[in-house]
Amino acid sequence: MLEQLRGIVQEVNAAQDLQSALDIIVRRVRESLATEVCSIFLYDTDLNAHVLMASEGLNKEAVGHVSLAVGEGLVGLVAKHAEPINLRDASTHPSFHYIQETGEESFHSFLGVPIIHHRNVLGVVVVQHAQLRGFDEGEEAFLITLSAQLAGVIASAEATGAIEGVSPSGHKISDTVFGGVSGASGVAIGKIVVVFPKANLYQVPVRRARDIDQEIGYFTSSLNKVRDD
Repeated sequence: MLEQLRGIVQEVNAAQDLQSALDIIVRRVRESLATEVCSIFLYDTDLNAHVLMASEGLNKEAVGHVSLAVGEGLVGLVAKHAEPINLRDASTHPSFHYIQETGEESFHSFLGVPIIHHRNVLGVVVVQHAQLRGFDEGEEAFLITLSAQLAGVIASAEATGAIEGVSPSGHKISDTVFGGVSGASGVAIGKIVVVFPKANLYQVPVRRARDIDQEIGYFTSSLNKVRDD
């Protein structure tokens, strides 16, 4: 299993974009664990929901179009507590939420693992099987290790602008917001540096603010946080 894990990590690192990495993971995990389903849900800040972004085993039409509200279903429970959930029969759990569009009615066993980066839950990796069985410690450890690798890939995609909050329709609908940690108290005035994948100033897009009052609110909030620090 260690060799399989190493192979998946190498493939993911060589992926051209985030969606390719997600597709590689669901396909290879399904093969490695001999499960019937592997899916990845990512948290969308604009929708405040977990969106199904990749799957092997569920209906392909559901990918990118199905989402679960925060705290909804077993996926929401995994994300809420930021810890794995391993169930022999998911349908008997109080938090089970059936999604008709996915065609998951024939799958009973469930293992969900959070994708965590810097203590923030970015999403959930799920494997399912028709047979009533619990996943063993080795399988759980395998998925946890892989989710840690995926967390870095997602964080990198967010930092480079490759992902900016994807809606079920597939449109990017929000700007990327970077959370910072205070290194020193006080307020500084200086030049703003725009982070953009290509190191060329002419490649930085010129955009009008969609909501000036909201941007001013962000700035005021930042100042207040610095003053309170």
